[in-house]
Amino acid sequence: MTLSGGIRRFDEIEETAFVVGVTIPLPIFDRNQGAIQEAQHRLQRAKQERRAAEVRVATALSEAYGALSRAHSEAQALQDHLLPGAESAFEAVNEGYRLGKFGLLDVLDAQRTFFSARAQHLRALADYHQAVAEVERLIGEPLDSVENRPLQKETGQNSGVIK
Repeated sequence: MTLSGGIRRFDEIEETAFVVGVTIPLPIFDRNQGAIQEAQHRLQRAKQERRAAEVRVATALSEAYGALSRAHSEAQALQDHLLPGAESAFEAVNEGYRLGKFGLLDVLDAQRTFFSARAQHLRALADYHQAVAEVERLIGEPLDSVENRPLQKETGQNSGVIK
């Protein structure tokens, strides 16, 4: 709605008058269809961009979870199998050296193997903790807080699977 006003001079009759006008647009013929259609297109584009972002995040989360699972398995296997064997071999060779059964090179070789296994285990633990940090970054909260969460209705996935 527009309100207008002003002074107008009529030269024919040599009079001055005050003029007031009111304009009310009636949307009978112009229903702003162009703007409505543009808004609908923007809404559809925003929905598509959101779906694309959700797919990117789900893919990244899946890859991060795979890396987490692999790193956990590797660290666990090294801790359960390789480290105890390397440590017991080192201790046995070291004891044998004290008894005169093995030479110094054997001890140094067993020690190098044991330290190499420990370094490999530490690298696997570092990979595991980096993978945990990446998953937590993607989900936006610590893994401890999602362990006992029920199934999510939107995705149909259980976030509590990650341990």
